Amino acid sequence: MIELPFDLWWKIFDILPPDARAQFRTVNRLFLEIARRVQYRNLVIDGYGKRTKRLLKSINLFSLGYHVQSLHIQPWAVSNVPSSKTYRGPGGRVSSVFDHVHSFFDSDYPTRRAEALVRKRMRKQIQLVKETAKTLGFVQEYSVEWNVDRPYHPDFFTAFLSLVDVSPFGRTLTKLSLKVPTDRLVCLASVDLPALEQLDIQLVTMSLSERYINDCFDNFAVFVNNLYDTLRSLSISSTHISLNLNLYRLFYLLGDFPHLHSLGLTIPYDGAHFSSLNSLQSFIQKHGRTLQEIKLLCNRSAARTRPNDPCAKYWIQRTITDIFTFGNFSNICSLELALRPLRSELTPLLNILASVANQLESLVLTDDALTPDEVEQVLAVLTCKISAGTNGGVVEYSHLRHLAIRLQYLCLFTVDLIASKLRLLHSLKLTFSDVRLHHYDEAQLSYAYAYSEILRHFYDELTTRWYSEWKLSSLAISECPYRFEWGKDMEKAFTKCIPTLVSFKVFSVTS
Repeated sequence: MIELPFDLWWKIFDILPPDARAQFRTVNRLFLEIARRVQYRNLVIDGYGKRTKRLLKSINLFSLGYHVQSLHIQPWAVSNVPSSKTYRGPGGRVSSVFDHVHSFFDSDYPTRRAEALVRKRMRKQIQLVKETAKTLGFVQEYSVEWNVDRPYHPDFFTAFLSLVDVSPFGRTLTKLSLKVPTDRLVCLASVDLPALEQLDIQLVTMSLSERYINDCFDNFAVFVNNLYDTLRSLSISSTHISLNLNLYRLFYLLGDFPHLHSLGLTIPYDGAHFSSLNSLQSFIQKHGRTLQEIKLLCNRSAARTRPNDPCAKYWIQRTITDIFTFGNFSNICSLELALRPLRSELTPLLNILASVANQLESLVLTDDALTPDEVEQVLAVLTCKISAGTNGGVVEYSHLRHLAIRLQYLCLFTVDLIASKLRLLHSLKLTFSDVRLHHYDEAQLSYAYAYSEILRHFYDELTTRWYSEWKLSSLAISECPYRFEWGKDMEKAFTKCIPTLVSFKVFSVTS
């Protein structure tokens, strides 16, 4: 056999299909070890069928837990229907008769028996997961995700959250992602995770009262504040199904994190989950010297359960204006912002971008589309003019290396503009719902040609371009808005006109 480094064999196995891995694992012990690492490194438990039971028992029996690096659990519903084995044999028939007699004299008996059966099954299933978790000593990423469209058992979430406290991987865990009922978070108050660097929380409060939610935050904040020495990334999100959520309380309770580099917040775009932005602004400002990345995003609006601040829908605009006006953010190199709460007036955004243009390396603008003229405004504040040398010339320069924006429509004017303004850009992602030949004569160009003609003219003009000074290596664009297959043609055209391009992708737009 050819002597190759272990890491190289690992990469080869990583790209093989599962069937091929199963065949190669029988070659020798080295291949078996690599195959097991690939198979067990990402452990997913999202049900309790035969396959899951067999998988967990094999991990316990053959001591395979040390291969697991990532653990994802999605709690499942437990059936209250007795299995077919329950009434087999003489004993089963006696039990069946006994149940019918009890049901005749006690109308609540079937309900109590079904509940008892669920509790028994839950204890058995939780026990197997716990036994498996105790063999996982090297897990670095752990996530518990609740599918809110399904019924859930609170005991599952309590048990699975407690795994980080009773299992050895609590000492090695660096990333924790939780989407659980908010009232279950209280069990984390006493948990100590000495290596945790990244915490992602999606709050789901449903119809819990604001007072009860705040009591939960009192306990949850204790857990988060105990991450003082290690926390580098904090992401908090909520959706419209959290009716009485007020995040002011949570940010008020959070302390200082001297190593916090990344902060992400996603809430309904109308700002309904903040009674006041003061605690959020204060939290961001006191971490201004360490923050390198800020993400302020939004989703659909929430039902209002309290009088709403008329300016709440401008929460992103108000937040970034205040913190960048009064704070010191000398290390910010990445911004991801939702445009919808900024659409009424782009000036605050432009001012912020101008203030960090000399250090910004990544910019993502989501949720709403920009016109070509607005793209031009954004790029204008991201570039600065510098001397070209002894000849006295002046060139435009930008530190930006990654850009992702949503366009009202794709046109060559925008492509030319980005190529000329952001010459050192490495990766670009463009989302759009229309394609036009130019950014003018809108009515004429929308109706004068059939869709196929527009695409053909766009392709023909693109192939005449030559962006020799553009350093772009990765480009991702939306799928064709006219339901034509254009991936191969666009890849051919962009690869021809951008000499440094090595990666081209067409992605589906879901919203």
